[in-house]
Amino acid sequence: MALQSRVFRGLVKEAEEDMNKFFAIHPGIRVHHMAQSESGEGHISITILFEIPDYPPEGEL
Repeated sequence: MALQSRVFRGLVKEAEEDMNKFFAIHPGIRVHHMAQSESGEGHISITILFEIPDYPPEGEL
């Protein structure tokens, strides 16, 4: 398993919706780090470092 990164950008609501979609597609994801930055225009950037396990999460065997 290698660490991967993903950046979500946009208005707060848009970034939140994009993150929720991403986490729904990858239910067993392990987030190692998350960082957030904001601009004065109401836009946000959220960066996550994560890994997706090679095996299914507990309860999904």
